[in-house]
Amino acid sequence: MNKTKGAVVYIRVSTAEQASSNQSLPVQESKAKGLCQQRGLPVVKLFADKGESARTDDRPQFKKMLEYCRQHRREVSHVIVSDLSRLARNVLDQGQTIVELTEIGIELISVDEPNLDDSAAGRLLKNVLGSMNQFFSDSLSEKTKFRMAAGVKAGRWLWVAPLGYTNDTRTKTVVIDPDRAPLIRKAFELLAEGSAISDVMRQVTALGLTTRKGRKVTKQTFSRLFRNPFYCGWIAKDEATRFKGSHEPLISEDMFNSVQQRLSPGAPHQIERDDFPLRGFVRCSKCDKALTAGWVKGRSKRYSRYWCFTKGCRGVSVGAEGLEAHLHTLLDRIQPAANLLAKLPTIAARSWGNRKERIAADSRALVRRLDDQQALNRQTIEARVRGTLSEDDFETLKLSIEAEIARIQDQIKALDSEVCTMDALVAQTEREVINFGESWKQANGRRKREIQNALFPEGLVYDQKYLFLNHFNRLLVIDTESPIDPQYIIDDEESLVGVPDGI
Repeated sequence: MNKTKGAVVYIRVSTAEQASSNQSLPVQESKAKGLCQQRGLPVVKLFADKGESARTDDRPQFKKMLEYCRQHRREVSHVIVSDLSRLARNVLDQGQTIVELTEIGIELISVDEPNLDDSAAGRLLKNVLGSMNQFFSDSLSEKTKFRMAAGVKAGRWLWVAPLGYTNDTRTKTVVIDPDRAPLIRKAFELLAEGSAISDVMRQVTALGLTTRKGRKVTKQTFSRLFRNPFYCGWIAKDEATRFKGSHEPLISEDMFNSVQQRLSPGAPHQIERDDFPLRGFVRCSKCDKALTAGWVKGRSKRYSRYWCFTKGCRGVSVGAEGLEAHLHTLLDRIQPAANLLAKLPTIAARSWGNRKERIAADSRALVRRLDDQQALNRQTIEARVRGTLSEDDFETLKLSIEAEIARIQDQIKALDSEVCTMDALVAQTEREVINFGESWKQANGRRKREIQNALFPEGLVYDQKYLFLNHFNRLLVIDTESPIDPQYIIDDEESLVGVPDGI
C-alpha cells in the first residue's frame, strides 16, 4: 500500500506587513491548512519567514523549504502558499522556484489564486501576477528610498540609533541616552588627549559602558564609533556627502576632527578650527578648490600654512599669518556706503539677537556637559572602590575629568563675557561705524568665520600674485533686504563687495 504524500506550507511576512491582518502569519497558516484539509492532504512541514522581503530568494526559511522538498520528494506532493506574493516578488525568482518544484514532481498551489494550472491560461496568469507583485515591490522600494533620502536631507536619522543615543518611537527622533552618552563623550575626550583606543575602551568599560542589551561592547564596534560623524552633528550619506543632523551632537566638530587626525595621521584637516579660520573659506585661483591648512615642520620650528590640496595644482601655498594679514587689510579698506549707515544698528542688533539664542543653547549644553563630568567623577570613584578600575586608570580618568571640568567652566565664563562685549558692540553701532578689519582681528575663530561668511557668503579666491584683488573677486554684491546699489566699496579698486543681512 502506497503512503499518502503530504504538503509543505510556506508563509512569510515582511516587516511592513506584520501589522496587516489579512497577511499575518496566523491568517496565512489558517488558509493553507484549511485548503489541505479540504483536499485531504496532511501537512508534512511548515516554514515561516518573519520580517523577510520577497524581493530576493535569500530567505532562511525559504531556502530550508526548497532543500526539504529536494530531500523528501517522495513524501511531498504540494507546496501551499497563501498567494504568489508570499512566494516571491520577483518574476525571475518566482519562475525558477516553480520550475524547480515541477522538476522534482511537486505542485505549487496558491490558496487565493486557484487557477494557476499548467495550461496556457494558467501560465499566463502566473506571469501576470508575478509581474504585478514585482511592480508593487519596485514601486514601494522607489517611494521608500525617496522618503528616506528626503528625511536624511532634512537631518533625520532613520535607522537604529548609534551607541550613546536611543530611538524615541513616540516622536520618531533620535535622543541622547543619559546613561551611555557621557561615557561615549569621555571616550572621545580621552582619545583626543592622546590615549590609546585599547586603554580608552578598558577605562569606559570599567565605568559601565555596555550595549543597549547590556552586553560588552566589542573592539570592532568601539573602534568604528570614532569614525561616525553623527556624534558631532552630521549624517553621512557616503564619504563625500553629508547633511547637518537635527539631533543634538555629543562632541564638537573640533574634537571629532582631532580624533580623526589621531586615527589617520596623514589625512588632511576638513573641519574648521580656531587656528585656521580661513580653511574651506578661501579658494585656489588656479583650480577653484577650497584651501586646506595645517602645521608644517621647518628646520627649527613648526609653521602654520594654507595650501591647495588638489593633486598637481600647487596654485597656492602661503603662510597662515600672511594670508590672514591680507584679509585683515582687505577688511580695513572696506568702506560702508551712505545708504547702509542708517541700517547698521538694526542689522547688528538683529545679528546679536540671533547670536544670543545660540549662546543660550551653548550655555545649556555646557551645563549638561558639566553635570555629565561630575557624574563621571562619581562613577570613577565608585569603580575604584569596587576594584573594577586600576590605580593607573583611576588617576588617568581623574586628571582628564578635572581638566575637562576646568575647560567647561572657562567656556561658560567666556560666553558670559561675550554677552557683555557684544551688548556693548551693538550699542557702539548707534554711535559710530564698526571697523570690520579690527573686529575680525580681535574675534575668536567662530566669530571670525561669522564675519567673513557674512561679508563674503560665496567665499574668496586667493591668487599668489594679485592676492584677494583678482578678477575672481570683482563682484560680490549681496543686499541686506533687496537689490540696491553696492553697499561696500574698496576705495581704490573697481571691485564691489557686499554684505548680506545678518552681519
